[in-house]
Amino acid sequence: MAQKNVFEKIKQSNNLPRLPQVMLKLIKACNNEKTSIEELTGIISTDPSLTSRLIQIIGSPYINLPKAVNSIKTAVVYLGIDTIRNIAISTSAMHFFKFSKAVPEFDIGRFWYHSYKCGVVARKVAQENNYSNPDEFFLAGLLHDIGRLVLLQNFPDDYKAILKTSSSEKQVLAAEWEMFDADTPQVSAWFFSQWNLNPLISDAVLFINESIEQIEGALSHVKIVFISNFLAGQDALEKISDIISLTDIPQARLEQIAIDAEKEVLEISKSLGIKLDEAQDTIYEDSLTSKIKDLSLFYGTLQNLLYAKDIKTVLDIAHNGFKIIFNIPRVFYFLLDEKKNILTGFCNNNDKSHKIIKSIALPLSNRSSLLVKCIKEQKVQNSLKTKAKEKLAISDTQIIRLLEAKGLYCIPIYSSEKSSGVMVLGVDETTAKSLEDNKGLVNLFSKQTGVCIQSIRFYNEYAVNIHEKKMEAYATLTDKVIHEINNPISIIKNYIETLGLKLPDKHPAQDELLVIGEEMNRVASLLDKLRSFSRPKIDGFEPVDINQLCQGILEILKKSILLPRKIEASISIDPEIPKIKTDPNGLKQVFINLVKNAAEAMDKGGKIAITTRFLSESAKIMIDEKKRIPGSIEIVISDNGPGIEEKIKETLFEPYTTTKTGAANSGLGLSIVHSIVKELNGNIACKTKQGKGTSFIITLPVSSSKKLGV
Repeated sequence: MAQKNVFEKIKQSNNLPRLPQVMLKLIKACNNEKTSIEELTGIISTDPSLTSRLIQIIGSPYINLPKAVNSIKTAVVYLGIDTIRNIAISTSAMHFFKFSKAVPEFDIGRFWYHSYKCGVVARKVAQENNYSNPDEFFLAGLLHDIGRLVLLQNFPDDYKAILKTSSSEKQVLAAEWEMFDADTPQVSAWFFSQWNLNPLISDAVLFINESIEQIEGALSHVKIVFISNFLAGQDALEKISDIISLTDIPQARLEQIAIDAEKEVLEISKSLGIKLDEAQDTIYEDSLTSKIKDLSLFYGTLQNLLYAKDIKTVLDIAHNGFKIIFNIPRVFYFLLDEKKNILTGFCNNNDKSHKIIKSIALPLSNRSSLLVKCIKEQKVQNSLKTKAKEKLAISDTQIIRLLEAKGLYCIPIYSSEKSSGVMVLGVDETTAKSLEDNKGLVNLFSKQTGVCIQSIRFYNEYAVNIHEKKMEAYATLTDKVIHEINNPISIIKNYIETLGLKLPDKHPAQDELLVIGEEMNRVASLLDKLRSFSRPKIDGFEPVDINQLCQGILEILKKSILLPRKIEASISIDPEIPKIKTDPNGLKQVFINLVKNAAEAMDKGGKIAITTRFLSESAKIMIDEKKRIPGSIEIVISDNGPGIEEKIKETLFEPYTTTKTGAANSGLGLSIVHSIVKELNGNIACKTKQGKGTSFIITLPVSSSKKLGV
């Protein structure tokens, strides 16, 4: 078998064998809130194949880390406890221990013992030599034979023959060369390079079985790993004088290191229930595997989904699950927008194509698209199974190119027969088959993701709906109040005017009539404000330069309101903002109200910042159609004032809610702002933190029109 073919097949391998005892211990630790990073690192360190899985994921080109990862602890810190738990649990749910049943002649317990002892010795020797990163050497020792597991798993029949005809390590290595044109050290070193580990460590693993004479002229990394492998072998203490020439460490100290490492390995094996002097019980192994599978369904990715607070988090967790379970590094999502009848793109922000994916959409009218077919039929669609005569839609081909894959595997996201969108995975024939073989797990992912998305959407829509109904009820009540009060006010004002005409000009009652008239005018003024909240006056929509409008109003407010209060104001504009179709007068009123409110909240001066930007991700290109959805713009008005109390924030946009004091305050300002923004077909939100300041975020569509009936 040519070496190139061996590595090509290894590349397609998704799973590496691991000890179930370690998995169970890790699962329990991850679900204990008091477990520290050091404890997790210690558990993971006992299993070479689990360690290799972590390094494989963190070494992926799709994860851009600020520095190289050369220790298990660093990998745990970067990946986080949730991901560690998912790796431990989810991967164990598929083909667990398949390798040991396929090749029962292989002693996994003895393999673990040697690997772990080699890692422990390597760390102790590195510490003895004052190396700054002894964990790097532990990693090399622990994983130096991982190539054997990979060869055994991928070529079980061939490896059976090797084990039957070879009685020593030297014979096994020679048989590997003859069978695969590569041996365990070569495959292990290849994995180290694939995971972007220190090249010196990779070399140390590659040369681990060379002669002592050759090792004498090698670099220190090679010497340390060689010594560690030697001391981890049987009868090492009797032959320790053979390696004295490779190190400055005294023989007595080397002997003590080997003895201490032996004790540590035996203690670990005892705590994990591994009996090194006898074969593992198959019945125990099966029951343990079943228990881990049950735990994997309860804990792991599905459990994490239940705690997600927003749709982005849901999709990121699902993406992480596919990466861990099926070794699929990239997942695109197309979520259903029922109002616009389109599928809008989404993917992880770390994906190199995220800007493109978030800028595209698919109309549901495009029935030739596999994505549309997937959501319509609520069935998995696999482009690799598409018949030759059925030509792929242009959009499908474009997405395949973005995924840099051979084909698409579309999974519907749905629950209770209600569709939420489509998961789009880039696959080749091997990956697609793995997904097909695990349809139950894939469906579980799909449905759980759908349940979470629908739950979040329902909560958000319900909250908005309740708020809108409250505001509508306020508006209806206000209309009735205005109507009922206007009539008696008009009558009273007429009588006051008539009475004033009947009395002499210098009659003492004229002063009282004047006061009554002023108070009636004040009531009328309040009614005008109520009318503004109930039915804000919106004129015709026209193209508006938002940047110019904001800059112009801010210059006026600086002189009249801000400078007298010692408030600094700044504005940052996005030159890419297009003109938007809206009502400039309504927008001016919103802008003035918000800046004025911010200024009044800062008695001792402060800062107000205005920013404008085009929300590029809101603009969508309709693939397969020469059509573009123009998107939205955002205006943010921020201050560094005292912030708003949480209890007030809950009813901030409702009438008669105010953060100010004084008789002149009506509590209608923000409710009027909300009503105007709504009439402009936009949205307004508030972010605030007591003592830190407040921001009002206004989102408006680029293209809009006046609502009917206004």
